[in-house]
Formats: sequence, structure tokens, C-alpha cells
Amino acid sequence: MTEFRAFIDELLESLGVPPSSIPKLSDDELAARFLDRLNKFMYQRDNKLSSNYISRFHKFWEKNHPEVLGLIIDDKQCLKVAKAIEPIYAEPDKFLQYQIKPPISRAGISDKAVTNVRFFTAIQDFKINIHKGGRNPFDQYKRTPEWFTTSEIVKDPELINRFLSYLEATGSQGDKRYKWMLAAAEFLSDEHQGDAYNMFKNYKADAGIIRDELASRGYLGYSYKKADMFLRDMAEWGIWKYSKNTQLVDVASDSNTMRIALRTAVVRTRFPLFTSYLDVYCYQYGLVDEEVAKAWRRAWELWSTLPNNHRPPTPASMDYLLYKSIGKAICRPKPKCYMCLFDSVCPKDTRHLNPPKSISQKGMTGWDSGVTNEGGGGGIMS
Repeated sequence: MTEFRAFIDELLESLGVPPSSIPKLSDDELAARFLDRLNKFMYQRDNKLSSNYISRFHKFWEKNHPEVLGLIIDDKQCLKVAKAIEPIYAEPDKFLQYQIKPPISRAGISDKAVTNVRFFTAIQDFKINIHKGGRNPFDQYKRTPEWFTTSEIVKDPELINRFLSYLEATGSQGDKRYKWMLAAAEFLSDEHQGDAYNMFKNYKADAGIIRDELASRGYLGYSYKKADMFLRDMAEWGIWKYSKNTQLVDVASDSNTMRIALRTAVVRTRFPLFTSYLDVYCYQYGLVDEEVAKAWRRAWELWSTLPNNHRPPTPASMDYLLYKSIGKAICRPKPKCYMCLFDSVCPKDTRHLNPPKSISQKGMTGWDSGVTNEGGGGGIMS
């Protein structure tokens, strides 16, 4: 087991401890002692530990993960990103390989109708593609306006099932999706005279208030990411021009936008991120998710310092370019740097970095099933 002893020597040297200081143990005894202590710290709950934690490491990781990971937002890199993107927004017809908006037309229906259609589709925009196969909900509105009319939905909730069938969204959390849409229709009926369009005036054109009102309630089906997409589109289509807090409308953070953020170094980490097996209850994932959104927001803010710039109306207005044109097509796990607009931006030492993955959520499958005590055993199973 010389490879294990070599690992121990490397570990000690990284801590400034001479390997010669460890007792003279056989390789198998060294491995047994080390792995026993590691297992107890990482994965076992002793009698002194609160039931809120699966191990001492879990308690430590909850408190100390920000300091251990050492994430920072690099303004210099954020500005480089803004400079790289500016020509595409200035003259999009010269950069047809980069799409900056979804190829979907909203022509032929009023702003009020557009707002309702996007309001109800944004709720469902989770693990489904609302544009799959060229599907266009705005065209669908012309055929079935009742699917997007609050009074009709409240009067006949069966319309929701027809709408979900159209989106092919009845399978993935279909019951929840139904409840979300009904609750959202009742919310508009009770508080906004039946139309999502009225939220703009009722919330004083404040993007932050609209965002919080949608996402904080929970039962409407809106997360902050869904709210950001909805608010982004209202600004992109010229329907709403916010009076304040436009900067809060964030790029929707996912594996693609995280990967690009790490590789362009708009977000820097102390070292490559931990595997999800070490990220008990996804504290690393949550922190990276939050910091990446802030970093893209910062790039958008610094974009305004460029002379004669063509900065879009919200930070989230960058996400289709990042997610689709770069993340999906170019900045893959095996990137095609030679054809990427960020080729001159990404530092050489960050081009290999990968985004975090989420292994579980508390109360769902994952780490909860891995709880064990000092008797050992246990572990994660599907």
C-alpha cells in the first residue's frame, strides 16, 4: 500500500509536518488508523452531537465553508468579460454564432397578454423546455387565450391540465405544477386586478419588490431564478422599465454559468472545488451559486463604465448568451477554447475548473439516508 503512505506523506508535508514524525507503522495499520478517524469525523454522529448534524464535519462545514473555500469576485476579470461581450450586443448581426435572446416571437399580442403568458410559463420553467420543438406560448395564446386568463383559470382549473399537457409538464412534479398555477392565478385575481401586468404599477416599478413578492411566497411556484427570468423578459421586450433595483435581476445560475464564471475567473476559489461527496447538504453549492450570480451582476455593473456601451437592461439579459451560446456549445467539460469569445479572458490556470454539483437537499434523498452512529456502517443509498 505504498500509494497510501505516499498520500500520508504528501498530506503531512502540505501541513508543514515532517513525515518522519509519524510512528513506525505498517502500511495497513497506518491506513486503518487514518481511515477510522476520518470516518468518525466525516460520517458518524456521536452522542454529543445535535440531531441536526450527521457528523462533526457537517457541523464544521456549515459554519466554516465560506472561509475554507475563500471565494472572491475579481473586478478585473469582470471588466474583461464585459469588454468581450460588448461588441456582440453592439452589433449582434455580425456575431450570428452567438444568440443573446431566445429565438421566440411575441408579435401580434398586447403587452398585457405577453406579461400573463410569460408569468404563467415562467412558473413552469423547471426541468422542462417550454420552447421544445419550436413551441411558442405566445402563438398558443392566440389559439387558447383562456389558458392565460386569470378569471378563466380560477373558474375552470381544468384549463391548467390542458396547459401542462401542452408544455409536456404533467409528469415532472405535475401535481405541484397544477397547484402553483392555480395559486398564481388566485394571487393575480386577489391582488393585481387579474393581470400580471399590473404588478409593475402596484409595486412602484421596483424590480426588487416584484422579485421578492414572487419568490418569497413559495406557494406560487416562483423561485428567485424563475422571478429573474420573468423580470428579465419584461425588460428585454420593453414592457417594463424599472425605477430601481434593476441590478437584482440576476443571471440564472446553473452548471453552465457556474462553469464559465470559474473558468473566466470572475469568481476565484482558493483551490478547485470539492466533489459533492464532501459537500454535506450542499453548502459549497449554495455559496458558489450565490457568488456566481453576484459576479455576473458585477460584470454588468462594470459594463456601464465602457464608453458608448450597449449594456442590456438587466444582468439576467446576459444569461442566454452565457447559458446557451457559450455554456452549451463551447465551454463544455471539454472546452473548445479556440472558438470562444472568452479565449483571451480566461487565465490558463482556471480553464480546467468545473462547477459544483448538488448531491442532496435536507429532508429529501441523499445525506439524510447516510446518517449512522458510533456503530459504523450506514451510508448513502438510492
